[in-house]
Amino acid sequence: MGLLAAAAGGTLFLDEVGELPLEAQTMLLRFLQHGEVRPLGSVETVRVDVRLISATHRNLKVAVDRGAFRDDLRYRLRRGVLRVPPLRDRREDIPLLVEHLRRQINQRWGCAIEGIMPHAVTRLEGHPWPGNVRELEAVLEQAMIFQGGGWIRPEHLDLESEEAGSPPVAVVARVPLKPHDGRDPLASRQETALRIGRDRGAVSPMVLARECGISSELARQVLVVLAQRGQLRRVGAGRSTRYVLP
Repeated sequence: MGLLAAAAGGTLFLDEVGELPLEAQTMLLRFLQHGEVRPLGSVETVRVDVRLISATHRNLKVAVDRGAFRDDLRYRLRRGVLRVPPLRDRREDIPLLVEHLRRQINQRWGCAIEGIMPHAVTRLEGHPWPGNVRELEAVLEQAMIFQGGGWIRPEHLDLESEEAGSPPVAVVARVPLKPHDGRDPLASRQETALRIGRDRGAVSPMVLARECGISSELARQVLVVLAQRGQLRRVGAGRSTRYVLP
């Protein structure tokens, strides 16, 4: 069963629809026109009633002009457009988002961060955030993982655009995470990632997720931390991203 059939009677959310390859765009357009799907290996079509919501950070009109996106699909998707302002245009949301993300990251990684110092929040409010909320989450996650506990201060925040032109620096920090079952889950997943990298020559988020029984997103975050420490090196982009030993 495909995603459209699985979402029958409900809603299917397609994130970053602007990244769909042209072949997939054609299939999606066919569904939007006829409301039907043909399961893989079948010769019969099935009618599916699905509410479709899509999101993208790209200008789809520019993508159409470059030949990377179908104009007829763009019009099909423009039945109701909601424009979300970038984070730099709603900086008053940052303190609320920071507190929400702090709670989430504490729970996800077993950290014990008590809060973010006011001067650190002020520094976050002054950042341009080209990556919006996802970039904010990544910055907080890195700071919290490396600190493990206590309070996040301005010097703990790695804001890349502020460091443009600066020489690279090596960061050494401990990660005092709380074990959930007697073992440090982060350290265990990192060891697994490094073992796969040695045994197979490379490790991907999907492979690590399957090996550890975690989500692909959580596996990606583990690999990003290892890459930031210099223990792995990222190669490729998008779905072909892999991490190899340096």
